[in-house]
Amino acid sequence: MKRTGIYTILALAMTSMVSTSCSDDIDLVIPHATNITFDEVAPPQRFSHVITQGGFDVQGIHFNAVSSGNQLTGGFCASNRSMRSLTWTGTEAAVDSMRYSTFSTRPNTTGTYLVCHVNGDDAFFTMSQPRVIEYILVSNTTWAFNAMSYGDALGTEEEPKENPNVPSKPKGVWQTYVPGGVKKFEQGDYFTLTAKGFNQGRETGSLTFDLSCKKGHNANNPAWDYIVNNWTRFDLAGLGAVDKVVFYLDSSDKDEQGRMRTPSWFCLDGMQLQQ
Repeated sequence: MKRTGIYTILALAMTSMVSTSCSDDIDLVIPHATNITFDEVAPPQRFSHVITQGGFDVQGIHFNAVSSGNQLTGGFCASNRSMRSLTWTGTEAAVDSMRYSTFSTRPNTTGTYLVCHVNGDDAFFTMSQPRVIEYILVSNTTWAFNAMSYGDALGTEEEPKENPNVPSKPKGVWQTYVPGGVKKFEQGDYFTLTAKGFNQGRETGSLTFDLSCKKGHNANNPAWDYIVNNWTRFDLAGLGAVDKVVFYLDSSDKDEQGRMRTPSWFCLDGMQLQQ
């Protein structure tokens, strides 16, 4: 098994099949031997990702993938990238280093994980037989984290700034290069992941998890103020036995046409099925 350390994760209390958000309780979880950890779809080299047109199978679960050229346009791909920095160029390679990386406060040590691009109904996985999913671990991509934390750019040519996540890098103008631009998250902003479960075509329920919850967004806990910066537990047992799960994202940062501007990406790992 690839994981030997202990994850520090945010415990969620999912008591019903309705919208819930993060609590501020900290839980320590030792990955169970039956966790699905995606080693079998590992990229061929370090700090890279691999996109498989049409998707891939892991332990009886099919993860959908739609691609165009070198980009994942919807669904899942495998990655082992560990990038925390913004970038000072907008090349495809530079943006990919954020787009296909999980953000963590320290270099990621979980090995292979999945990056998901939510686009319409393409972000889903199916199971060969209905199972109860106890939980998955989710995190923000570096691209989404930086966009929410810093907006379009940090620093100017006249006043270059230190990279906030990697201070050893030279000062510069650090950017997220999100097409159309984004805003730095402020009071009341949110970035929400929704999981919808299905069994033989019938919806079993829906659960939500806030990948970002800025002060005032959660009416029951108005003081909560965070952007997820590590692997965090998302309990899915409330969906019941499912043979399909579809993911959706929503953000308070939208353009004039109501389209979400926050990068519609997240990361998934550590899936635990009920035994």
